[in-house]
Formats: sequence, C-alpha cells, structure tokens
Amino acid sequence: MAEATLTTLRMRLVVAATLFALLATTVSAYAAAPQNRSSSCYPRMFSFGDSLIDTGNFIHYSKAPGSVSRPPYGRTFFGRPTGRWSDGRLIVDFIVKRLGFPCWPAYLQAKSPARKEDFQYGANFAVASGTALNQLLFEKKPLDISGITPYSLGIQIGWFKKVLAAIASTEEEREEVMAKSLFLLGEIGANDYNHPFFQNKTLGWVKPLVPRVIRSIGLSIEALIELGAKTIYVPGVFPLGCVPRYLYFFRGGEPGDYDSAGCLGWLNALTAYHNRMLKAKIGDLRRAHPGVSITYVDYYDEVLSLITAPAQNGFDAGKVLYACCGGGGPYNANLTLKCPDPGAVRCADPSRYVSWDGLHMTEAVYRIMARGMLQGPFANPPIMSTCNHTNRQ
Repeated sequence: MAEATLTTLRMRLVVAATLFALLATTVSAYAAAPQNRSSSCYPRMFSFGDSLIDTGNFIHYSKAPGSVSRPPYGRTFFGRPTGRWSDGRLIVDFIVKRLGFPCWPAYLQAKSPARKEDFQYGANFAVASGTALNQLLFEKKPLDISGITPYSLGIQIGWFKKVLAAIASTEEEREEVMAKSLFLLGEIGANDYNHPFFQNKTLGWVKPLVPRVIRSIGLSIEALIELGAKTIYVPGVFPLGCVPRYLYFFRGGEPGDYDSAGCLGWLNALTAYHNRMLKAKIGDLRRAHPGVSITYVDYYDEVLSLITAPAQNGFDAGKVLYACCGGGGPYNANLTLKCPDPGAVRCADPSRYVSWDGLHMTEAVYRIMARGMLQGPFANPPIMSTCNHTNRQ
C-alpha cells in the first residue's frame, strides 16, 4: 500500500512539473515583448480556430496528446514541446508580440471558473483538430470521431462568452471590451475536410460540407458582432493540395491531378471554393453591419506564393513540398511514423522548409504569415493600420 501511494505521489509530481513547465513556456513566449505598449493599439486579442494557432488548449485537456507533447516539437524557439504544432512559434505568437502583450493565455491554461485577472490581454480559444461544424454532425455521418475534438467553433464562442462575463461585469464595460478588442476567427474549416478525407471519403462526399462550414463561420462572426465586436479578421484556408500528408495519401494519381507547382489541383480547387464562399459571406456581413470591420485574410495566396517562389523567401526549392520532420517515403510524409517516433526523418534546418510535420507549417512560415496580416498585403486593411482608428471610437 505504501509503495503504491509513493508511486502515485511521484506520478502527480511529474504531471505538476510538466504543467508548470508548459505554463512557464507560454509566459516566456511573450516575455520579450515591450512593456510600454501604445494605448492607441488593441488592449486585448481573442482568437478562435484549430492547430494553426492553438498555443496550449489541446495539450491541456487531452489525456493522450501524442506527438505534440514530445520533442522535436518546439525545438526552434522554446527548446521543448509547448503544445504548439510546429517547431516553434505560431502566427498568433508573432501578432501578440507585435501588440506588446507580456502574457496571453490559452483558455484552458487559466483557472476555472474564468477570472478577470487571467484574461487581462485576452485569450486564445483555438483547439487542435477543431472544426467549424460540431462533433455530433460528424458522428451522424457517420465518421470515426475519436480524432475530432469536441471543442468546435461554437464551443469556443461559448468559452469566450464566459470570459467576457468575467472581465466585464457591466454593460458599459462589455461594450468597451468588445469595441476595443481584436478578434481573430480562424483559420477554421480545414479540419472539416481533413477528417473525412483521411477516413477515405471522396471529394463528392466532402464538397457538400463547404456551404455548411461557411454558414457555421458566418454564425460565429454574427455572434461576436451581436456581443459588440468591431474588428474581426477572418482567414481563409491555405492550399490543402500542397500539404505533404495529402500528397502522400493520394500519391500515385494521374498526371492531370497535379498543377504546375506539383500540388493536387483538385484539392486546391476545393480550398479555393471554400475561400470564395467565405469571402462572399464576409461581404454579406459587411453590408449587414456597416459599423463593423470584417477583414478577409488570404492564407491561400500567401502560402502558395512561398511554394511557387521558395528561394525568394529563403526556402529550399527541392524540398518545398516535403515535411521537415516525418515518416520518410514520398514527401517525407509516411503516415506510419510520426515526427517524434524513432526512425522518423528529421531535417537539419526547419527554417528552410514550408512544412514542419507534413500537416502543419514551420515557424519560418508562420512568421511570414503573421507579417502578412500585421503589415499587409494579405489582409486589407492590415492589423497595425487599424490600431489608432479602432481605439478612437
């Protein structure tokens, strides 16, 4: 009995130490940010989405977080795994640093129930494997939902409402928080297509999901607007047909399946269809809410430009469609081995690669994507140009 108790105590200490290290890492990501932030910029940012911007929610709720909890994830900047699906920082890390926030928590890292002091600079609600559609819909299809988080976009919006109630106790406070905060909704939607495709569903099965995905995103934008949001950035989906894991999964296709860059043309056409519908929805919402700034962020053209002109952006032209860290084989994206597994093929320099693990991108790419949002040209108006305008309201 004593031996069992001692073993249990040791396990608890290990878990506590791991969570403490993750929390310390989250703080350190923003510790270098300037403390004398300009009062003319956004005092808070709230984001929603999936693994492209999840800074720790998945690893805090999952009982078996898998690859993201093991090296070499986090190697480039943090030196250890932090719950980010990359070798280093994500898009939101660079935005938060530019805005000058000394800390910015993933929602599930904070104490429950939500407390005002935990969300002084906003929060990140994004969860890896997150979808725009809810898990129940996929279960009814039916799909295997074991790899689909229950924390879909609608759930994330519900989390935000709890935080808003904690940080703004009066109507006046709520209006001020909503009007002066920056909202990043997405990227979201890619996993609504990823999950079915990787369960061998066809394009004919997946494509009808697109209007439903766009409707869900639109409803979430409207929910934020109804709460008082004035500045919302909504990224589209990046070119899925250029993702190494897809190129491996659908390898051996006909020559006509591929475009001039070597990407799957039919899958990029699906992505472009999603983005056209999203831009149309944003246009409708702008007309319905003329006092709200809703900006589409063009992740598709931004990432495609890195793939079609890799040398201009510092990437290895010969490896632009290969994973830096993967299971070997074509595109270094063999699905039988994960990046941290023994026998995985790991590149020497992630900054020369677009893809990190065959599905997610490298810190080098996320830095460029963040710059495209902060300064343009892939967001119009770019984030930094809207700071003064928003906070004079």
